[in-house]
Amino acid sequence: MLFLFSYISLNTASLEELKRIFPKDVADSVYKYRQLRGEFENIYELRKVPGVTDEIFAKVVDSLVLYSPEEIDTVNLGLRISDIISRNVREESPSDMSREYWIFLGGNPINPNKASVYDLMNIYGVSFRDALAVIRWREITKINSLRDLRSAPGLSYFGYRNLRNFVSFREEFKPFGGFVSFYTLTNNHPYDPSSFFASAINQLLDTAISSTKVDLLRQGGWSDASITKLLERLRGEYNDLKLEPRVGYNVRGVFKLYEKFDFGFYRWENYAIYNKFFLGYSSQNLRILVGDYRFSFGNGLIFESSENAGDRVYEKVTGLMPDVVYGQAFKLRGVGIWGNFSNFSPFFLYSRDKKDGVVDTAGRPLFYYSSEFVPRIYSKVIGERIVGSGFSYVNPLGFGFGAMYFQIDYDRPFSGDWGSISIPYYSYTFNNGWHYDPSFKVDTSRKQRYLGFTYMGILGDLELRGDVAGNLDNFIPSYLFIAKWSRGSKTVDLVYRNYSVSYSNPYARPFKEDNRFERTDFRYSYRVLDPLATNLADIPLPKPEEGIFVQVRDRLFQNVIFPRIYLDYWRDKTDGQTNVRLHTELEWRVLWSFRVRLWRRYLDRMDIRYGSPYSSRSVESAIRFFFITDASSIAGVEVRYSEFKAGTLDPSSGTFLSAFYEFPFASGTKVNTGFATWTGGGISLWIFEDDGIDFLYSRGSKAYVSISKSVSQNVYLRFKVRYKKQINDGNSLISATGEPINAGIGKYEYFSANFSVYITF
Repeated sequence: MLFLFSYISLNTASLEELKRIFPKDVADSVYKYRQLRGEFENIYELRKVPGVTDEIFAKVVDSLVLYSPEEIDTVNLGLRISDIISRNVREESPSDMSREYWIFLGGNPINPNKASVYDLMNIYGVSFRDALAVIRWREITKINSLRDLRSAPGLSYFGYRNLRNFVSFREEFKPFGGFVSFYTLTNNHPYDPSSFFASAINQLLDTAISSTKVDLLRQGGWSDASITKLLERLRGEYNDLKLEPRVGYNVRGVFKLYEKFDFGFYRWENYAIYNKFFLGYSSQNLRILVGDYRFSFGNGLIFESSENAGDRVYEKVTGLMPDVVYGQAFKLRGVGIWGNFSNFSPFFLYSRDKKDGVVDTAGRPLFYYSSEFVPRIYSKVIGERIVGSGFSYVNPLGFGFGAMYFQIDYDRPFSGDWGSISIPYYSYTFNNGWHYDPSFKVDTSRKQRYLGFTYMGILGDLELRGDVAGNLDNFIPSYLFIAKWSRGSKTVDLVYRNYSVSYSNPYARPFKEDNRFERTDFRYSYRVLDPLATNLADIPLPKPEEGIFVQVRDRLFQNVIFPRIYLDYWRDKTDGQTNVRLHTELEWRVLWSFRVRLWRRYLDRMDIRYGSPYSSRSVESAIRFFFITDASSIAGVEVRYSEFKAGTLDPSSGTFLSAFYEFPFASGTKVNTGFATWTGGGISLWIFEDDGIDFLYSRGSKAYVSISKSVSQNVYLRFKVRYKKQINDGNSLISATGEPINAGIGKYEYFSANFSVYITF
């Protein structure tokens, strides 16, 4: 469902109110239409009114409200969250912490008359300037409705559009409230057979039985006894995973008692079982959480306890919130405290937990491991204790700063023996010793201490913020600087980052292009003794890099906009090579109901492989057509062509065609469906669905159907089925010696179905 809010209520406005935005004769026509036919079901129904042309509709659509603020205040939680997440599933999608904050606010919407600066800023798309605008406005007048909120001087249109979904103006006491959600998933295969994980599993078996690799181990000096022990370990890991298809589910609940006390839980059961819980207390000046929680501070460089692996994300959440989402690797379990005393917010956190970890050939931990598929040898191999504290100060005039110190203590050190799990002669990272790649120079001590500073300020139309952080035992500062200039429809973002090689903070989640162990041997399962260790390539701490990112958004004309144009120029500090990414995007609104979007993406990368520079270049071009038929219906078609050239290899290309359609099927029911077909030619392609991103390899096709229904004001249901067929030719898996890797070759059919329920009270 698409909600449009602003100044005039379409269904209750008087004729005089309608004349404020419509020409006189058109206002009369709208008024008579409503008297004869009843209330408008959606904004787009206006186009059926005689005299409402596309030009008039485009001018008035942002000045109309379909539902009153009181009605919006009670919109079904499940529908609201589902709609917001689906509309934000894209390359620039919000962080995992933002989604967690949405879920928390779903059961506890904020009152803009009481919210802190951070409460407001934590909503994705709400800037520091927007938050201050709301706070200054409420000092002048009480904000009683969305109309009042929209009237706040200095509040941007985009800030308002993002705020409106998560606010409530109700003042009455509510002794009990909250929500419960249930989700279940079944499929014909335990994992997507086209994924990197599938390649690792197939390679796990291949490593255990391959005579070629056994010979390489012997040539590398391995004894028969050592080889036998390794093969036994790998077979044991495979058996531990129990990869038969099964039905998985999760259930979560978030509740509030007497406006001050919180409690909740989360349980995930599939190939792993996660149990989370929390108890909380909230007042005007204090927030306390006991149990499982998430914490974030600054702009991601200092601390963020999330699984977020997204790149080029710089809109971050700050503060303390319950942990009721998927993921175990970086959760906190203990006590978190956040104070709020006027402009000053002190905080404290304590966590103690056992963490899964990738282990070397001696069974010692190398680093964190994040996956639902955990063999026993990886399970809870290292104890972690975190103690941290700090403060934040925000001046209502437009300046803020803060600091945080935290210490991580492990019950045993990381081994640092990265090279021990490489296959002799297959590795380009470790052949000359692991010191070849500075990515692996992480802090392996049992005690690790970090210090960080954050700041933000407003200078006219310019918003500035940033972080400085470093490891106290070897303090070489890392920097993150963000500048945002906005005026009207024009926005320019600049991000500068400079991350030190010595800064290996496992809880750093800043803006980045690459994960720390990406583009090393851990991206290629056939290069390491234990293919499950390739999980390290997805651990989300940043690779040491220095770069400048510039992004521009603008509306050139009424019907022509630049949704986003960005350039990222950075240097990988592990090999000294420079890289360039350029993205251009143009949208032409031919009619209000018909839009065309063109985009082109260029990526030029340099690596040092096999001891010499290695270049790769990819270019993607796409055209997308959107057809908007009414407030709840939208259809689109996208055609994409990709080219890739790496080193001296022959260039490859890929094609992609997709279509989607969202439409109301019956009262309270919405259908979202789509299909795609592609030929990858060794290139990784991707598709954004209604609830996530799916990566596509080789060649194949897929289709999905999602049906959602609001059973009542308090109950929301969603059901989705997905089918994918993929034919892997093996072109994308070539070993270091040049022969094709048999893992992944073949035809796969993958079917999945999931069902979810949201209940609010």
